Amino acid sequence: MMGPGCYRLITILLKNKGCLMRSLMRCITLFVLLLWSASLTLGVGLQAQEPLDCEDPFIPDATPAYYLGQGAVLIEQGQVARAVEAYSCAIEGDPTYAPAYARRAYAYAIMLDDRAALADYEQALTLDETLVDVYINRGALYTTLGNYGLAISDYSLALALEPDNVDALNNRAVVHAIEGNYDLALADAQAAIAADPDDVTAYATQGAIYSALSTQSYQTFIERGDEYARLPAGSPTGVMSAIDNSQRTGDMGIWLRFQVPAEQ
Repeated sequence: MMGPGCYRLITILLKNKGCLMRSLMRCITLFVLLLWSASLTLGVGLQAQEPLDCEDPFIPDATPAYYLGQGAVLIEQGQVARAVEAYSCAIEGDPTYAPAYARRAYAYAIMLDDRAALADYEQALTLDETLVDVYINRGALYTTLGNYGLAISDYSLALALEPDNVDALNNRAVVHAIEGNYDLALADAQAAIAADPDDVTAYATQGAIYSALSTQSYQTFIERGDEYARLPAGSPTGVMSAIDNSQRTGDMGIWLRFQVPAEQ
């Protein structure tokens, strides 16, 4: 009896006869990856239990690109350590294949092996300094490690290559916000939204920046008005709740309480 992976394969091949004729090897690779993935899902493949053997691949004459596909499947299934093995096989097959180092670095980062991740990111960029995703992912790792200057540098390098890259803009906004540079953070978040209005992440980042700004403003109010200063519209939490309610109901009364009369 055929499993769901086989039915999916048959559907793909029937709908894509042109591909089958134009590039037989591509379709064979697709077949093997789907079959291999199905065997892992059904728990009948030895690949799920035994270490990968680069000298004895699942298909003969496996290319580095094949191992990249295998690693991607393993990452999706949460088998990160085995994905590292697949990417290592790709590197063994071609030590100059930059994407393999980039993917293995990402896997190492998931495993919290920061030193190995940084080494592979560096090697990937040594081989190909135009890999935008590597700058972004290394920037994210630098951010996690608290190296904010290096993170901003990587995001800026990514943006030098792709000025409208939403991920780089959003992530640089986050780092600027962490450092308290809210004007720069807002500029990047708004640029990300302008570049792709359908990408929701930057809206959340922008909202978080505004929340941080509101907290900063209230803190300044308290510091300059002494600790007994009474907010004109209640506590910070109450104000934000009232503003949220005003946006939903159209009742803008909360804003009126911030108005002050001119001195006579």
